[in-house]
Amino acid sequence: MQTAAAEPATLPPRPPRADAREIYDRAGRAFALVEKYQTPPDPDTYLLWYTYASGRDAELNARVDAVLASTGTLSHYDVEAICQELAARGEGEVARQSIGQAIQGEIDAVIRIVQEGLKNSDTFGDILNEMNDLLPNSVTPGALGGILANLVKENRRMAETTHQLHAGLQESQKQIATLNKELEEVQYQSLRDPLTSVANRRAFDRRLAEDVQKAFDGGEKLCLALADLDYFKKVNDTYGHQTGDDVLQMFASIIIKNIKGADMVARIGGEEFAIILPQTDVFAAYNLMVKIKRAFRDAELTCARSGRVLRDMTASFGIARYHPGMTPDQMMEEADGLLYMAKNEGRDRVKAKGL
Repeated sequence: MQTAAAEPATLPPRPPRADAREIYDRAGRAFALVEKYQTPPDPDTYLLWYTYASGRDAELNARVDAVLASTGTLSHYDVEAICQELAARGEGEVARQSIGQAIQGEIDAVIRIVQEGLKNSDTFGDILNEMNDLLPNSVTPGALGGILANLVKENRRMAETTHQLHAGLQESQKQIATLNKELEEVQYQSLRDPLTSVANRRAFDRRLAEDVQKAFDGGEKLCLALADLDYFKKVNDTYGHQTGDDVLQMFASIIIKNIKGADMVARIGGEEFAIILPQTDVFAAYNLMVKIKRAFRDAELTCARSGRVLRDMTASFGIARYHPGMTPDQMMEEADGLLYMAKNEGRDRVKAKGL
């Protein structure tokens, strides 16, 4: 008796990938535009370019095109102004959500591919069992030949199906890896200050809360320093915002060069910075801020437009030391009060309780 071969199983259609593919393509174009026009690599810029790449907002595209035609790029202020309008329309989280949707689509596709592989494996196993049952009764060469022909046919079908499944998995794994990389980049940039590349207020708040909890749990030392550039408005008014940005970048760079290990610097306001110093006593923190203050005062900056050299720039500092039971807000309040005291006493100085 010859058993008819089962109809070749075909892969079910993969989940609709148009949306995921479209999101992925827009994400790629958005990152390419960031690179092409050298715009600040932060979430606001990504939001702008992602929306631009989608073509769904004719007014935004027209505004961006006009600025590019005029200046050849988008300044930090251009990006901020346009993104404020986008945020007002409720699109503030579109970057992260879009890539997240694409990743979920790829994961769903992988699950379906794996499930189909298991289904085909079970079908092939059933056919082998059926052939095995027939072998004892297959005494004639013709019957045996029919069974072997069915086995060869099923083996070929299984091999082809496995090849298709493998190719589908490879494609989805590649897409997931790419999308994960882009999502990590968006998440990283969401915690960076776009101008100075140090941590932003969001990252600072998270880190300070973690370090205060560690200090509470383990009785560890912890200091928080707030720094504010003196007479910074005068720099902007006299030399322009571009020079002001250069001063901020230089100050951030000086701090980065002087801190180490688990220390963290963040820009938490216009010209205000915060430095978290875990496992550091107030004397060491004070000496470090004095060193940074002097390095900034000794630094020189040449104005790109006028060629004038800025020197003798100063900053003021306030340092709070953690005491058991203090909250992050209380540390901020103490450091801010000491910073205010440094400003009132003449600026260009470091203030800490007891020093």
